[in-house]
Amino acid sequence: MPSIPWLRASGLAVAVLCLPACDGASDTVELRFGINPETLTRPRTAKSSPARRTALDAEPVFPTFRSDDGIRFKVESALATLVDVRLELPSGRQCSDYEEQLAPLMTCTDAAEGQPGTLTVQGPIDVDWMKATTLPDWTLRLPRGTYRRIDARLGQNTPALPSFSLEASFTWEDQRNVLKLAFPSTAALRFEPRSPFDIDGASDDAIVVGGLDLDSWLDGVPVAGCLASGDLTLDGTTLRLETGKGACEGAAERVKHNIENSSKLLLASPR
Repeated sequence: MPSIPWLRASGLAVAVLCLPACDGASDTVELRFGINPETLTRPRTAKSSPARRTALDAEPVFPTFRSDDGIRFKVESALATLVDVRLELPSGRQCSDYEEQLAPLMTCTDAAEGQPGTLTVQGPIDVDWMKATTLPDWTLRLPRGTYRRIDARLGQNTPALPSFSLEASFTWEDQRNVLKLAFPSTAALRFEPRSPFDIDGASDDAIVVGGLDLDSWLDGVPVAGCLASGDLTLDGTTLRLETGKGACEGAAERVKHNIENSSKLLLASPR
């Protein structure tokens, strides 16, 4: 299997299949969601809880992205609600082979009448991208095999809550400020590699990372220019793109669209 390079530190990782080294799980891989390469690849310590395989040894390095005209944003918080997370069951695999290893909130349907088998995570699930944790807090396991993509949708737990929210700090005129963005959405997310890959022969510490490309988030939004011209304004130290006008009119909707269309799937290994 060809090596797929690790996601850039500026790329938002969305779904992670972490091949476990734990006993009794060699026929499955772990499905996780995360944003930060440091979180996803840092080795676990011996003291880490087996029930929560997300413990970190130190504070992670925050991922960053840039505006069209060079302002650097450091992601400090990113949350989302996902629904209808599903994958095609690898060819030749049957649900009965893995029913003891799949989480209670995951259902499996065998192939029938020309339709592929499917694995579905019963949602909604709340994702903390920075910590690579989800609620409900179940370890999601998938059979090893060839995967073409992960499908999901953004959703809402209640109409009052956003589907996706972001806080990212940046410096403007020597002062720390925070970009805040939140929006409802039912957009479909499709995390795909450049070509299907088989994780049957991957090492125990290999990680499949579905992600969102942070580099594309502010495409078409010249934040520095708009702040200088007054087309974007700060509310104290808070920047909200919904207030954009002139060159930044519709900036919030543009960034929402960029986020919804930035998904990808990669392979990596912990250090």
